[in-house]
Amino acid sequence: MRTKSAAAWAVAVLMLGAAVGGCAEQSDKGPSGSGAKHTKSHREPEDKPDSRVVEDDDDHTVLELSDGRQVSLRFTRRGLEAQHRDASDDAWSARKTVYETGTKPCGGIRAKAYRDTVWLAAGFGVYCRDGEEPQEVIAAVATGDLSSWTTDPTKNNMVWPKARIRDSGARVDFVDRSFWGTNTLTWRKGSGFARMATKYKPIHPWFVGRWRATDGSQQLTIHQVEPGRWARVVIESRTGPRCKGSAVVTGTHQHDLSMSNFKLDQGVRTVNCPPKANEYDFDVKSSDGPLRLRKIGNHPKTVLTYERAG
Repeated sequence: MRTKSAAAWAVAVLMLGAAVGGCAEQSDKGPSGSGAKHTKSHREPEDKPDSRVVEDDDDHTVLELSDGRQVSLRFTRRGLEAQHRDASDDAWSARKTVYETGTKPCGGIRAKAYRDTVWLAAGFGVYCRDGEEPQEVIAAVATGDLSSWTTDPTKNNMVWPKARIRDSGARVDFVDRSFWGTNTLTWRKGSGFARMATKYKPIHPWFVGRWRATDGSQQLTIHQVEPGRWARVVIESRTGPRCKGSAVVTGTHQHDLSMSNFKLDQGVRTVNCPPKANEYDFDVKSSDGPLRLRKIGNHPKTVLTYERAG
């Protein structure tokens, strides 16, 4: 089910989240007060799936649980349907709709179980089996007697998430990692799916703080990532026509900080307010600077140089 352009689709989804989250200016934190150190995140303990796949093809999957029960998942013209049966019973239950859609399914249903908790991820798209991106990606969970399913209400916000089972089957985390960060959609027994949580990767801490162009033309204030929010830059002109706005910035090392989704807050757009996305980036020499705006190319050219402004 994986496609070549899955990473690009993930970026588009994350950028949409950035637009919703907004880029409000906050206090300057400086190079060492940003909490931007690159540290390894603590991983919670997981339960290992104990199911096995009995049948599997592009349209149908059958799982056998540790207690011998079986779950049948099948794509139909109406979407995705499920059935189950006891270990001692040859008869399947009536079909239950897990997800209803008229969109054609992608190939394969990803499903596993731990004890009596079953989870799945499935995708749908008109040309999905031809290599195009899915238009809808769902996560779903059933537990106990398996007579009902809870389906992710946000749908296509994740690209083929990996499931992590925790708390003895009472919690399932659907995790989608990308270059930009991690989306986690959590299901809990008794409460269902929570709102998806997004954790963005921090930018290099040397970028964070307030900078002024050496030619006096503008000032930058670069903010580190916060829970559920991208790192961002506020650009403000200091000479000529008034221009003030903010944008998302991304990049994990000191030589490549890119900008996108610029929003003009005051005045009019002017030269380098903002720099054109995908044509310029920033780099920084040390925690004390200088910071440079560069035109991207085989031979990057410095357009503006900035010094720390406190």
